[in-house]
Amino acid sequence: MSVSELLKTEEKAATEQERAERPRPTYTPSTDLYSNEEEHLLVLDLPGVKESDLEISLEKDELRISAKTSASEPKGNLRYSEYGTGDYKRTFLLSEPVDEDKISAVLKNGVLQLKLPRKKPLSRKIEVKTN
Repeated sequence: MSVSELLKTEEKAATEQERAERPRPTYTPSTDLYSNEEEHLLVLDLPGVKESDLEISLEKDELRISAKTSASEPKGNLRYSEYGTGDYKRTFLLSEPVDEDKISAVLKNGVLQLKLPRKKPLSRKIEVKTN
């Protein structure tokens, strides 16, 4: 291996390591919210996200959605770009309780549909006794 080939190999390894160490941008996904008497429906755009790279959690009244993309960049020098790849994060504060056991999520073609059923208020009749 010649000196120039060795230098090119080291330069390529340094560039790849630099790319790997660079922090990925985090985007706020575009979201639509629909509500009716039974549920809230969140629709989020998450292009390039696989089901295994999506995390949804609900703690108290805070709904957190985070996703990692696994899109790889083509080889070569980037000359111009209008599209960026990165990860997604979004947090929502819920203003009313939801039925946590009935929450459902479907990810299809880069669109997440998250159904948050409203919690039905418990009503019971209270018996009044007289002494």
